[in-house]
Amino acid sequence: MKIQKQFTDNYKNEGKKMDQTIHTQPDMTMSIRDLLDRHSRGLPLTTNERQGEYFDTEIPRFDDITDMLLYKQELMDKNKSINKLIKDEKKAAQQQKEKNLKEKQDLQTSDKNETLVN
Repeated sequence: MKIQKQFTDNYKNEGKKMDQTIHTQPDMTMSIRDLLDRHSRGLPLTTNERQGEYFDTEIPRFDDITDMLLYKQELMDKNKSINKLIKDEKKAAQQQKEKNLKEKQDLQTSDKNETLVN
């Protein structure tokens, strides 16, 4: 078995095929001086700086695994109650939709009956 290396005669390497799409947009260039100035001052290097989203829920730090398990159980209970609330609201919305559809059908049939009587 012969091992091929890059310096071996008749070495054939296809290489990696690079994607030819260009992701830069016109006028996005900055000079090296501007990049270094921004970096040294702690300014963002690009205009698209992503900020994290922080919600009202505090993420606790645990010293004991039992505290973590209790917190996990609380979160599971909250999740169940929220899912139940969502299910109830969907059921109520479906019932309201059916009620509105039935009323609309009743109005249409009563309009037809009135036109037949006249």
